[in-house]
Amino acid sequence: MKLLYAVLTLVIISSATTTIYFTYYTSTFYTTDVFQLENEVASLESEISSLKSSIASDLKNAYDDGYSAGIEKQSSSSDTSSSNTSSSNTDAVSSNTDAVSSNTDAVSSNTDAVSSNTRTIGTVEKSGYSTDCAVPMGGDGCYTPVNLSANVGDKIIMTNTDSTGIHSFTSGTVDGFAPSPDGTFDTGILMSGDSFEWTPTVSGEYPYYCMLHAWQVGTITVN
Repeated sequence: MKLLYAVLTLVIISSATTTIYFTYYTSTFYTTDVFQLENEVASLESEISSLKSSIASDLKNAYDDGYSAGIEKQSSSSDTSSSNTSSSNTDAVSSNTDAVSSNTDAVSSNTDAVSSNTRTIGTVEKSGYSTDCAVPMGGDGCYTPVNLSANVGDKIIMTNTDSTGIHSFTSGTVDGFAPSPDGTFDTGILMSGDSFEWTPTVSGEYPYYCMLHAWQVGTITVN
């Protein structure tokens, strides 16, 4: 009988010891695996962050190169047309000197009438991912408002209100995927939430577009 008790005691002790060792090694290996996994996740997050910064930098450089090339093309075209017309306009400029002089007082008297209102333009959510917002596609426009009316002297604030992408407000026109910036204003690449201010000094119609998404176009009409 004592022998039976002794055997049962040994079995119980052996079982308890096995359970303790199993629990210890399982816990140790589990903790090690979790720690390694956390390190790998942290490393991946760092690589993703670095990749995002690199992509943003590459996009900005590509944008700046494209914009500069467009401006040079426009300037070259303007210089050619100017050289052809400058000689024929010499007499007209001379004859208009008195008229310009007589209008000086009128311009000065209208200085106080210049507007100082603030106008805002934003970008439509997810407008960089789909052409659905474009007017030709049946949308209401990828900028909001797509047609802005303002006055000379107004402060126009252009903001990237699209939380999903980056955009630009670049004055000029775009034909398909061929942009023609005119140099009146250019926001450069705007990250989500970034803004740019422009104050028109001359009345007229100013078309603009997004250098990154050719279907995004809008117009500012200055009175």
